[in-house]
Amino acid sequence: MWICFTGSSQTGCRGQFQGGSKALKQWRDYAAARGKTMEVMVMIRDDRDTLQVLKAELDFIEKGGYGRSVKTPWKPTSIFQDSLSCLNMGDPERIHPCDECLLIDFVPPEQRTEDVPCHHILLSPGETVERMERRKDRQQLEETVKNWLRAKIKQIELERAAPIDVQQAAQ
Repeated sequence: MWICFTGSSQTGCRGQFQGGSKALKQWRDYAAARGKTMEVMVMIRDDRDTLQVLKAELDFIEKGGYGRSVKTPWKPTSIFQDSLSCLNMGDPERIHPCDECLLIDFVPPEQRTEDVPCHHILLSPGETVERMERRKDRQQLEETVKNWLRAKIKQIELERAAPIDVQQAAQ
């Protein structure tokens, strides 16, 4: 994303910004302290197809992908973060802000500034990855995620098929 400042004395873009929502708040505070407003122009980099990513995630879970890591068997794996769905998979520095990930579209707006926003996706009424991880029922968590993925895949497939159906009905 790009950060641009506008104000009485100077206007300009600072260039590319990486750092996530906490760093973004610091930039906003910086701008406000100098009597400027800050405009954030979001340029999503995750240009992968959402449907294909969700299908790959479902396949990953169904094949046991969230089992213990060979490199770190003592450390539990994290839903979404430890799969190819995550832009930061395997990167402890997490250089890509989560708002660049396509999963952010499924996160409620009020939860998008959380440290791991994808863990706040509503999987079923009242259930998120974050809440279910606290209960430590890994099998139930994975089943709930699989059900959510299946529902989203079906929804996207139906949405993509709809314009074709409308055109065919008009003929």
